[in-house]
Formats: sequence, structure tokens, C-alpha cells
Amino acid sequence: MQKYTSFQVHDTDEVRDIITVEKCIYVLTKTTLRHQLRRGIPKHTHKSPNMTDMQCLYQVNSTKLLMGGHQDKLIDLDLNKMVETIIPIQEEGCAVLRSGGSSHVACGSANGIVALRDMRAPTKAEHTFRAHTACLSDLDMQGDLLLTCGFTQAVGGVVAEPYIVVWDVRCLRGSNPGQGGWTIHTTSPPLLLHFLPAFSGRAVAASGDGHVSLLHVNAPEERQSIFKVETHSSQCNVMDVASTSQALAFGDQSGHLNLFSPTQNHEPVYNNFSRSTEFADPVEGLPYVRFSDTRFQYSSVPLPQLASGGKWFNELPPEFFRKVYRKPKPVDPEVLKSMKMQGPIGYAPNPKTFKRNQMPYLEESLEEMSISKINGNKVIMQPIPKHYQKLDIRYNKHGPNEELESFNKTGQPGLEATLPNSYCNAMLQVLYYTPPVKATLLAHTCAKEFCLSCELGFLFRMLDTSGGTPCQATNFLRAFRTVPEAAALGLILPDRAPDIRVDLVALIQSWNRFILHQIHYEILETRKKEKELALIANSPPKAPRASNPKERHSLMNGQYSEECQYTELEFLGPTEFDCQEDGELWPGRDEVFFGIQFAGVDGVGPLQNHESHELNNRQAHREETEISQLFAIGRHQLNRCLKCNKEEGRESVVLACALQYPPTGAGGAGEARGGFVELVRASLAARRSTPAWCDHCSRFTPTTQRGRLLRLPPILAINCGGVTVREKAYWAKGVQKEMSDSKRGGSGKPCRYGLHCARPGCHFKHPDRPNTSQSSSKGSSQESHCMLPLQLLIRLQSDGDVIINDKIETNSAESSPINRPDTSRHKKKYVTTHLEEEYSLSAAVVCVEDNPKNLVAYIHTVRDGETQWFMYNDLCIVPVSTDEVIHFGVWWKTPCVLFYTATGGGQCNGDVSS
Repeated sequence: MQKYTSFQVHDTDEVRDIITVEKCIYVLTKTTLRHQLRRGIPKHTHKSPNMTDMQCLYQVNSTKLLMGGHQDKLIDLDLNKMVETIIPIQEEGCAVLRSGGSSHVACGSANGIVALRDMRAPTKAEHTFRAHTACLSDLDMQGDLLLTCGFTQAVGGVVAEPYIVVWDVRCLRGSNPGQGGWTIHTTSPPLLLHFLPAFSGRAVAASGDGHVSLLHVNAPEERQSIFKVETHSSQCNVMDVASTSQALAFGDQSGHLNLFSPTQNHEPVYNNFSRSTEFADPVEGLPYVRFSDTRFQYSSVPLPQLASGGKWFNELPPEFFRKVYRKPKPVDPEVLKSMKMQGPIGYAPNPKTFKRNQMPYLEESLEEMSISKINGNKVIMQPIPKHYQKLDIRYNKHGPNEELESFNKTGQPGLEATLPNSYCNAMLQVLYYTPPVKATLLAHTCAKEFCLSCELGFLFRMLDTSGGTPCQATNFLRAFRTVPEAAALGLILPDRAPDIRVDLVALIQSWNRFILHQIHYEILETRKKEKELALIANSPPKAPRASNPKERHSLMNGQYSEECQYTELEFLGPTEFDCQEDGELWPGRDEVFFGIQFAGVDGVGPLQNHESHELNNRQAHREETEISQLFAIGRHQLNRCLKCNKEEGRESVVLACALQYPPTGAGGAGEARGGFVELVRASLAARRSTPAWCDHCSRFTPTTQRGRLLRLPPILAINCGGVTVREKAYWAKGVQKEMSDSKRGGSGKPCRYGLHCARPGCHFKHPDRPNTSQSSSKGSSQESHCMLPLQLLIRLQSDGDVIINDKIETNSAESSPINRPDTSRHKKKYVTTHLEEEYSLSAAVVCVEDNPKNLVAYIHTVRDGETQWFMYNDLCIVPVSTDEVIHFGVWWKTPCVLFYTATGGGQCNGDVSS
């Protein structure tokens, strides 16, 4: 409702009617018809001696207008030829022109007579009748129904009628046309009428004092909806309805506009096919600078357009804008001659040709510049640091291993990688340094022979008591090879030398999702068997029953146990598992439950604890484990069929969030405006379109899936993807932009992909690519893509949407979530923040793109009250800086798994307008 533009159509005459067409508007005054663009630019003015006192406009089709007024003729105007066609009328003028969608047009005169004309033969009226005895106020038409309101002649003069007359135009052909109408009484005498276009038989009636009634024309006895428009002690004299029927607009004589929409619709749509608003080009102003300012940059003043030629004389060539580091001066030959080597270190006396700690730079000459220009085509890739590479250690069986001591000087235990499937050492270190997971696994014990939870607990106990000595995960890897689900997922590598073609990025993410599911299931099954043993111990002895071939029981270590039956299909599904109506964690296991009580049906209420419900208290204690309490993310998924619009909702739980990258754009990789934060927000509340089975259509149909978040976990596990070329280019695009395309190939062999090559650091030759001058302006966005936020502030809204901020405000006035502004581009109104959680990055698993590839882990540990980041590469453990952890703008580092840990409890807040 903000003012867009204003312009004057006539010097003295008032505006009688306005019609909006596709590209412009037509404004009718007393004697002229003005054709103007929506920005206010006039295109044409039509004047005619037949236009004496015009009143109303009606658009017959895209090329024809019908005009009427207080005169004895109608004007049919052809917009293409601007030719008039005069239609004489017998009535005393025409004040209102309305149509119900057919070829008939209702013409209402001021004296209360209504005439129906067919636009195919408009010279003669088909039906003419008197709607009101005194005069007509307004009329509208929809289909075969015609609404009129007006005034009647009384003893004291003209009186407004307190009702609306409804006419059926099909019943007006008889001798008594008055039999085809009936009345609907209103609260106040109506002056304005309008049908709702999106509803059949619904109309709006407004009175002069501002009372508005919503009527059901076909059911006059139905109760009316009435509301009041604030007219500021003036008369309401204009009304209109949006084509979508989602907004009503009223205007009064005091110059105020009032917009009404349904209570639940805060952003109404005015038309179904809206176009973007056209704004004038902004005027670029020159910067203001004082005459005495000596620090002003004159290059910031834009240059005017060239009168001739293609470029300015002071325009520098592109090679002047490249980043070139100053070369250091080579070592003095005298130093090299007198140098004595002691291992990899050389010692030489100082010739004292320069001052102490002084290293002068090389003064480049023209010859050196030409030589560097020739050698500039060779790509010198940044070497990978040695402590990130795969370790090749030779053990000394007859003495101390001094090489091992050089890799780890922190006193923390490492893991050897001499056994097959040791690629999971990085994730084992992450689980070991996650205190809640470590405490849960140390407290777990059962009688199962190959239990991964028990083996992890034994491994963590061995790391605690090792005193910094390297350990081996032999027992865990042996038990890991026996799990059929791991083999079905392809997590078990062969015993021979590891294949360099194995994608460690996808492998470690699948391993992370598998180990969380497996630990949860093993702990849940152990609790169930303990309860069964307790029931057997407390129950009286019974006669032995016949053995069931489907159930095999054995006595292991003096305890009753049931052999676990696995199926390979349970681990071949998607990344998230669906909770069925009875609370199953995995489909096909009737004995496994997952007790999470979410919000109500609408999904906007706060989370309810199972302990507050007496009926489900025991079930909740049995179904939920420590792993599910730490990692479970509850979501409500709504599936809607695009064919029949059938909606089906279900609740789902996922232990690891998989990032969903934006679709591919013109540049080969999707552009996410919010960087990593936007990826996490879009993945938690995922929206996508995919073919799915529809029971109503009985076939696979296009289906939209929308996820609404119901629960935030204490530990947010994120699988970063990075498997496809598009996802890898997302993290490597910062380096690709900085490296010129001509330097991407050091080999003379052309690349088979040519200009479409998206491989970072491709060594083949590429053709010349167009220069992108916009690369400098996108530096900030590239930097945000390749950097992880140390802290995330996640807000769970009442409608299931998520708002994430990567910066936490420290100001006390802004510490409340109510006053903190939302930086998300998805803005809503009148939402409620039910839960707010602050997360800090605690661990990250990174794939080093070397030959061979390697997996390392960044872990944030606390030692002696001080926090420090360490890099774990099997036996090599070194401290690293925070910038090295969060920056990924290099070609050899790809993030795989991230762990964000909540720093405090969630906060429930009130209403937040964002």
C-alpha cells in the first residue's frame, strides 16, 4: 500500500474511471480518454466531440473499450485503429457498465433503469427493466445473477433502500420482469456492490458509513459476515476486490485507503499472474569531497560515457591487476660455497653483506620480467603439508621408533592404520573425544559376540590407559567385518592394498550414518533383553515349549541371549529412516521402537516429553537411547501429489543431516547466497520435488515434499556431501576463481571437457575462456562459501521452519532472541520461536585430496582448562589454528563430516516479528 507514482491526467476535469490492462492503464475523465504507462509516462490522449459527460469504462476484449456517461449514446472504441462506433441508447444515460463473463453487458442509468445488451449486436437492448424507483447507486453481474442497490421515492424525498436486489437475468423475458428478483437485507443501506471473482455466489456490499457485509447471494437466509471500515467521519465512496479475492480495498472522501484480507493471510496475492514492478533507473550521484581532503581516491569517481572509441587512454592492461608476489633475492653464492651440511640443515658463516634480519627483495629488470612472463604459464601448485599426507612408517623391531615420536608430541594416543578398513580412524577419534558418546559406550556391556558398541567401549578404555602410546582398533575392525549391513553398504574394503579409486568422502559419510544407527540399535536391543531376563526371573517356572525354527536361543556367558537376525535390505534405503505410526525405528523390525513424542497434529506446538504422559512412560523409557537423545533430528514430512493435490504427512527421524546443495547454474555450480549457513537451513527444512507413489492416482506422480523441523539435537551431525563434481566445485570455487583459466593446464594435451571442465586443479590444457570481470566483486561470497562458521544460532519456529545465524550478538540489548534481527532471506511475520540453540563446531573430518587420499580429523579438545584444536592423522597429532580448521578455500581439502555441539539448553521465547 505504499505510493508507487502519481501523475496528473487533466488540468481541470476529475477522474471518472480507471481500467488496468496488461502493459498500461486507461484513465477516463469527463471529455478525454488518457492512455498512460504504469510508471506515469503518457502514450496517447483520445478526444472526441461525442464525449461530453463520460462516466464509466468497460473492457470488451484486448482491443476494444466501451465508454458510457450521462448522455444518450455509448462509444465503442477500437484501440488499434482508434476508431469510434456510436451506439445510441433510449435510456437517460449510462452510469455503470458491468458484465458477468458472458457476451451480455449490464448498463445502469442514474434514474434506476437497467438494460442488458449483447456486445455482438449492441445497438438494441435485449432486456430493459426498472430496478429502483428513484435512482441507481451501483450494480454488478456474475454469470446469470445481477445485483443492484439504489434509492426509492418516499414521502419525505429520496431514501436509500436498506437491502440488495438480486435479479436472475434468465427470468427477465416475461411480461413482468419484477418476478425474477429477490431482496437481501443488510445492516446499513448499501451504496457499493461487488462480486467475489474467486467464489460463486459471494458478494460484498459497502455502505456510506463504512459497514461492509459479505453475502451469500444464493442463500439469503445465511448469516452475514459484517465488519466496519474506519472512514474518519467521512463517506466511503469507492471499493474494489482483487482478482484472487484475497484482498478488499476501500477509499473514503478524507483521502484514506483501507486494505482488508483474511486473518490467516498476512501477505495476500492480488492477481495470479503478477508482473514485476517497473522502477525508474536510479540517478548515480558523484561523491562529495572537501577541497582540503588529501586522502580521497580519485579512481572512485565514475568516468562518463565515451564519445568515440572503445577505451580510455589511462586504462591499464589486465596483467597489471594480477596478484604477483615479490620474489626474494637468491642466496649469496659465498654462503653456498662455505656451507656445511648436517643432515637436512646447512651451516655457513655470515658474510655480513646485509644488516641483521634483513632480506632485500629483487629489483626486477625488463629482462627478468620477460623471463617471468614466459615461466608464468607453468602452474606451481601449493604443496600439501606433510602432516596431512598418508603416513608411510617403517617400524624398527630392534630399537625405539624415533620417527613415531616426531609425529606426536602432544601426549595424546593415536591410532595405527596398518590394518584394512582403517580409514575410519578419524571418525573413531571424533567419537572418542565426544564426552556423551564416550560415556555411553564405556557403560555398555552385553553378551553378544560381535557387538560394535562393546568393542568401541573397549577401544576407548584402551586409549584412556595407553598414556599416549599408539593403539590399534583390531578387535573393533574384526567385529566390523562381521556385520552384514556394513557389507551391504560397501563399507568393508578388501584385504589387499586399498584402491585409489575408492571415494573416501562418500565412504566416511556412510560410515558415520551407519555407526550411529548401529550403536542405537545395539543399545536398544540390549535393554530389551535385560527386561526379558528380569521378567523371566520374576515369573514362576513354566514347562518347556517347542522350539521355533525362526528363533534360536543360546546360553552365552551365563546369560540368556537371542541371536540377532539381519537383512541386507534394511541398510540399502535412504539416508533417513521413517518413524511408522507405531514408532518403528527401522521398517521390518517389530521389536525395535523409537520413543519420541513430537508436537500436535499441526506441528506448531512445543515438544512434549514422554515422561509427562502416563500411558507412554514405560514405552518411552524402553524406546529411546542415549544416542537418539544426542543425535536425533525430528521432522514432519508433508507429501503433496501435484496431480490430485492429495496431502499425506508423516514423522521422520534422522541421526545425521545430509547437506542438500543448490541446483546447477550457468557457472557449473549452484550459487547459495547464504553460503554454508543457507545450506544447513535448506537441509534441515528440506523442500524438493520427486516422483512418488500416490494411492489416489494409483501410479507414480510428481510429488512435492516439504520437511518441518520438530526437534533439535544436542549434537548436530552433518554429512557435507561433496561426492559429485558439482558439490566438489562448491568448496573449490574460491581457488578456481583466483587461478586464471590459462594457468589451469601445464600439459600440452587438451582436456576432453574443454570449457565445461569443473575439476579443480586439472592438469590438461583448456581453451581460452572469457574474462570474468565480475570475479573481484564476488570475492566476499566466495570467501563465505569456503569457510565454516564456528558458531551457529539455530531457531526453531512455530511453523517448523528454521532460522540460522552464524554470528552471535554480544550486546546485552541484543542478547534476547526477540530483539536479535534475522539474517535469513526467508522472512515471515508473526511467528513464534519455540526453541533456540547455540551450537559450536567441535569436530570435523576432512578428506585430503592427495595420492593416495587420506582422512584426517580436526577435534576441539579441553586440556588443563584450556581449549585447543588438534589435527589427528592416525599416529600424527599436531595442534592447529582455528583459521586452518574453518577455511576450505584450497584445492586439497574437502569437508566430510561435521559435529556441532550445543553450548546450552534451548530457550523458549515469545512472539517474534521478523
